[in-house]
Amino acid sequence: MANDLPDYTKKIAITVTVGTEQVPVTSASESPVCEVDRYAGTDTTYQEVASWTVAADVIGYLAEVSMESSSYSKTYFKLVIGATTLFTDKTIQGPLSIPFADVQLAEGTVVRLSARSTDGTSITVDGMISGKEVG
Repeated sequence: MANDLPDYTKKIAITVTVGTEQVPVTSASESPVCEVDRYAGTDTTYQEVASWTVAADVIGYLAEVSMESSSYSKTYFKLVIGATTLFTDKTIQGPLSIPFADVQLAEGTVVRLSARSTDGTSITVDGMISGKEVG
């Protein structure tokens, strides 16, 4: 074969469809996403720690959500992606990163990490959401 690939492989070109147009994925059409934020307080109702809303006319790719707390035994976490609640009232024992292997998200989809104190104890929670937008 007269190409740079071994004979037993197949070359595949990946394109992204935005609306009705196919847009080839290039580094120029990708924008990194990294939302890092903090909540500090004593609220026993969920408070937003970090969130990302996929912009209009692009496709979002969720890569990872990370969380940590100043008091793990006194912190409940909640993670919502679009209309799906992945978990609520979840306690963890230490810093946690959840990889998502580039889950595709439609424009307007919201990824929201929230936390609350279990009993009014003061907590400081850090969260991070990373990914990319292609369009």
